[in-house]
Amino acid sequence: MSKKIAIVTGASRGVGRETALTLARAGLILFLAARTKIDLDDTVAEIKAAGGQATSIPTDVTQADSVQNLVDLVTRQAGRIDLLVNNAGVGVFQPLAESVPDDWLQVIHSNLTSTYLCSRAVLPAMLSQKSGQIINMLSIAAKVAFPAASAYCAAKAGALALTKVLREEVRAEGIRVTAVLPGSIDSTFWNGVEQHPDLNLMLKPNHIAETILRLVQAPVEMTVEEVTVTPPLGIL
Repeated sequence: MSKKIAIVTGASRGVGRETALTLARAGLILFLAARTKIDLDDTVAEIKAAGGQATSIPTDVTQADSVQNLVDLVTRQAGRIDLLVNNAGVGVFQPLAESVPDDWLQVIHSNLTSTYLCSRAVLPAMLSQKSGQIINMLSIAAKVAFPAASAYCAAKAGALALTKVLREEVRAEGIRVTAVLPGSIDSTFWNGVEQHPDLNLMLKPNHIAETILRLVQAPVEMTVEEVTVTPPLGIL
């Protein structure tokens, strides 16, 4: 695990931050992407204080130029990319009849377009190496319909389809692609959502981070195609 080069998007808070900390403790060298530099720098400082290696690269993962800049910086500094964790994403929840087109596009771009752009950008390096791993953080919403979540469900379902297509395209090239579908997670994702399940009954970010670590540690001769992780008491 040591010296593997990993990019984690949405790494400034929640699951992304916890994933970065967990992977760093396992010995990976981290390049962390998010739009907010100050929060990214806090994550990097915590990793370095614990003896890990991390670099923050402020990135808008919905913009192709910004994503390409991220990947170019990583390849120049590290020479390779072993792991991409596509974790960035936002949710806006409103009934379809009351929805705003700009909100729809924001959710689609942050959850689906970002997964496409980041995956596409790392593929040249991984194909050249004949190795690599892409883990797409999706949601149970990719398969389960929730009221007031049309954009979010559509984006996650689209990202699941994208994951499946990409997996079949690169399987023979030594690249593993996995979709992770968690249920409700106790995180800042729920800030501003008036009605949501009890936070105490939800998964915690470390549950998902540990799941990702196990996927990274899995033998390279096998591909875990999809993992669903739900809270213990049956809520989604």
